[in-house]
Amino acid sequence: MQIFSRLRRFLSPSAGSSDLAEIARSGTALETCPVKRVSSPGLSDLPHPEQNPFRDWESMPVTVQHYALCNVVLDQPLMTLLHAGRPIPETAYVQSPDAVCALTLRPADMISCTPFKGLTASCVDHWASNYYHWVAHTIPTLHILSLQDKAVRLVLPEHMHPWQFETLELFGLTSDIHIRLQQGCQYAFKALDYITFVNGSADFAISDLSRAAYTRLRQAVGTTAKPAGRRLYIERGASANRHVPNESELADNLEKLGFERVRPETLSLTEQIRLFSEAEMVMGMLGAGMANIAWCQPGTLVYELVPSHHINPCFAAMATQSGLRYWADVFQTGTEQENHTDDASIPLPVADILDRVRDLIARLPWT
Repeated sequence: MQIFSRLRRFLSPSAGSSDLAEIARSGTALETCPVKRVSSPGLSDLPHPEQNPFRDWESMPVTVQHYALCNVVLDQPLMTLLHAGRPIPETAYVQSPDAVCALTLRPADMISCTPFKGLTASCVDHWASNYYHWVAHTIPTLHILSLQDKAVRLVLPEHMHPWQFETLELFGLTSDIHIRLQQGCQYAFKALDYITFVNGSADFAISDLSRAAYTRLRQAVGTTAKPAGRRLYIERGASANRHVPNESELADNLEKLGFERVRPETLSLTEQIRLFSEAEMVMGMLGAGMANIAWCQPGTLVYELVPSHHINPCFAAMATQSGLRYWADVFQTGTEQENHTDDASIPLPVADILDRVRDLIARLPWT
């Protein structure tokens, strides 16, 4: 699966680079994520199972680590750490290897951060404004940090969305001591904590810590004990990438089957958590909005439409992690090269998708 090519940096660090385990003052294994097969109980007899690219998929075995680092520099443009003037590739989430190799200290752009009596922690990657990255990488990190018995100073992006501030409030981490990164700068730290959720290494893993973080936020906003039987369709809406030419036709027909059309970007974080915790079925195309399945309660049915040029199992992993029933179908887009941005040039097969939806609805426990 081509999407795993982005993980090559963990397997072959570039020459002249530093390794987190080697330079850390201390390292703690927070959890070891087991190999687990994607969850689809009661769905094995669906017609045309070959359309599901993840029906035999297994999660990656990953150990989530908490490193205490000394004398490191954070480069804001690449959101990559350096030690002794050399880049640490493990912290370069989906960056060009050439760009990481070329990364050096820039004294003119350097800001020295004052020492802090507590933990100073990096908690975002270079796509910090993306909702999926915040949910998958930052929220589990914040959960871990908020449970420490020390004061916490976070390293955050300069520009943040309201739902990001809301997350800090829900975790009790609102503070004016946090560091807000300025564009183009580098930041020198005498001490910096780094949790490996931030580097995306657990994106395809089954993490108990991530599930606990999502459950904690669901409880914090006062969700109901059981789903309320809502069927949700996540529209691509104003999303910049992976548009399809006839999505509105699909959405119109789904409304006739009892689906609500949802644009998560129009809702607060609390509203998103409450809405998706009430769902019996969630449907959508691969994209950041699907990260809201993190708030679904166990047993919720998730149906994902996966573009043929970006077959990414991150939501298969998230669904399995949360005890959801999951199914996916690939739709052809007309784009040959694997990437995460291109629009589809081929219309969705609406009639076929609706047939699949009817089959799935027939398997809902609350029908």
